[in-house]
Amino acid sequence: MAQVAEWDAELEELLRQVGDVFARADLRRRAKACVRGLLGPVSRKNGWQLAEYAGWRRPDGQQHLLDWAKWDIDELRDRVRRYALDGLADSAGGGAGHR
Repeated sequence: MAQVAEWDAELEELLRQVGDVFARADLRRRAKACVRGLLGPVSRKNGWQLAEYAGWRRPDGQQHLLDWAKWDIDELRDRVRRYALDGLADSAGGGAGHR
């Protein structure tokens, strides 16, 4: 259980680090819920199931996030990539990472 708590804390930190990619708080909440649903025990990873897992009655907000909301997908990709490379470098004893 300690390992799960550590992973959860690490995920929260990553989500905090990329949160400003989403200019509005509601988009940050939806992005966080989407990631948690994708990583969680949802059997079918579609809009309805992810919305239900997040506690929402309908997938409209999730669809808005993915289809119409304004946020920088390239910036998000770059930050997650840096995060992953830094983690791999640290676990391999590479020190400062690949920034």
